[in-house]
Amino acid sequence: MTCMKKLLILLILFLSTIDFVYSTEQRADYLIIGSDTICLKSFPLEELKFQIRPFKYGEYDIPSTACWRGYQATWKVIDNKLFLTEIVKADSTREKLDIENYFKLNRYSPQIINGLIYADWFSADLEPYIRNYGNKSCLFKSYKPNKSKALIKFEKGILIENKYKEK
Repeated sequence: MTCMKKLLILLILFLSTIDFVYSTEQRADYLIIGSDTICLKSFPLEELKFQIRPFKYGEYDIPSTACWRGYQATWKVIDNKLFLTEIVKADSTREKLDIENYFKLNRYSPQIINGLIYADWFSADLEPYIRNYGNKSCLFKSYKPNKSKALIKFEKGILIENKYKEK
């Protein structure tokens, strides 16, 4: 068997098993709309690509493979605008971050309204998340958006559509 045939067979075997390989499930952020709290499997803060991470974990910036971000954020829709309300450390201490200072450290001047960070950088069509996350509903930002599946739409931090219904 030639070398090229062997490589082709290996490639076919690899591609046929790729569906069975999953990375560690990441801890969700929370999105509050009205009285609903929804797990958010997209991470709006990560879109800013800040150089300084929110928390330190010894020599590393992550607590575990289940939360590479090292934090869990809470987002809230108020008057049809998306706000960052809280960032907590993703460990047992649940230490809260001074979010205004954190943005300043990263040289980003957010719009702050009543002490909350207006997420004017975030645009997304959020779709249902396929995997079960406890007994909570989850949404995520698809990289191949399907307009018919989108339940919640944000455009530069403004809620422009909400078809979400708690089950």
